[in-house]
Amino acid sequence: MAPKRNKFGMSKDEAMTRIKDIEDPMFADHLETYNLAVRGMTDNLKDHEVQRKGVWALALGAITQPRYLIQAGAVEMTIKSMAQWPLDERLQADGCECLRILCSKSEGMRLALAAGGIQSVFNALQQHSEDNRVQQEACGALSRFSQKDTQAVLAKGGYENILHTMDLFANYSWVQMWVCQATKQFSKLDPKRVEGIEGYSKIQATMKAHEASEGVQVFGREALMTRPVP
Repeated sequence: MAPKRNKFGMSKDEAMTRIKDIEDPMFADHLETYNLAVRGMTDNLKDHEVQRKGVWALALGAITQPRYLIQAGAVEMTIKSMAQWPLDERLQADGCECLRILCSKSEGMRLALAAGGIQSVFNALQQHSEDNRVQQEACGALSRFSQKDTQAVLAKGGYENILHTMDLFANYSWVQMWVCQATKQFSKLDPKRVEGIEGYSKIQATMKAHEASEGVQVFGREALMTRPVP
């Protein structure tokens, strides 16, 4: 029996095959691999299994091939999938991770902001407040967004959310590093707000707790340099 096709084009079976190709080193270095994976996800947006596996694969591919993914439409596809399946913790965490990585490129950031990426991450934060991985990855994504649109993140209470995640994962140096990076941006825009919620004190404390982490030390110092002189 031929695989069932949805009315939009690529069948679920083919979409799953195209998504799995991202894991194969023979295909991972080719733009068409990501074009086909995104097409399969687009044609099967309402299929939970396709979307869950697809977003995971896009986050995986983003680590080594971010430019290919951006060209293939992975930023927009990730945001659509997160909106379609808001209750799936794993998909939301993978989506936040994917956005964080792809937004390290200027074009990825531009596309994410235009497609509502900040709101997608906030939705994940609010929907999955008890899920550790969602909280971590959302913190990383918001820290990334704050480098380009600080006001939008701040206006939604993003800094308070980031500091909350900082407290939850005090032993995770990479989370602490993301918070240091975000604090630098928020401090440039509204240092009184940062001071009022003890942002600078928290940076000093995490630098002391993570003396062996170069990232925490470098970005922590940069954040503290933006603190207003009394």
